[in-house]
Amino acid sequence: MDAQLKAMWSTIPPATPEELAGARQRLLDGMRPRRRVVTGPRLLIAAGVAAAALVAAPLLGGAGTPAYAVTESPDGTITVTVNELHDPAGLQARLGAAGIRADVTFLAAGEQCAPDRFAGVDETYGGPAATRPRELRSMVDGSRSAKATQVTSVRTIRISPRYIRPGETLVVEFRDNQDARVPWRLGAWLAQAGTSVAPCTPVDDPH
Repeated sequence: MDAQLKAMWSTIPPATPEELAGARQRLLDGMRPRRRVVTGPRLLIAAGVAAAALVAAPLLGGAGTPAYAVTESPDGTITVTVNELHDPAGLQARLGAAGIRADVTFLAAGEQCAPDRFAGVDETYGGPAATRPRELRSMVDGSRSAKATQVTSVRTIRISPRYIRPGETLVVEFRDNQDARVPWRLGAWLAQAGTSVAPCTPVDDPH
């Protein structure tokens, strides 16, 4: 047996320095603890959790904090901060001064405006009801109303005028959410150019 082993080893050429270094590295790699591989979906879930934690953090204003503020950004977007549901006419006027024709309503908790106030530019207002989540997502993703107004934090929305055509009215409804972490909920749509927006008649929200 020993003679056979010696004969076998005699046929194997000696390892080069590079081969020895590679074998040493593979040995060390095998001794290290394996790191958990995070797949794409897990990364997305982690990012979603982090974003939710950020949005849910309370943003409490100090003494003298205005009920609302309107600021214009160099990229043309407009940021609206709403700290208190107070003076909707004043906020509407501020938006008008910034070039946005708007109709602003503040609602109490559990209320909504009666339907058919205006003719919407897309199916997010007055169109057929979506029966499945996928239909609702498709409807929202394809609408200019959703692109024109987006919630960016618990107290701010971003308005993108490039999605609002001349003569159209941005209709926004803020509803008291009775939660300091998420103080209000938003409904935002675009009304067709050349049409009027009826005053909001508050009614009970059935949902």
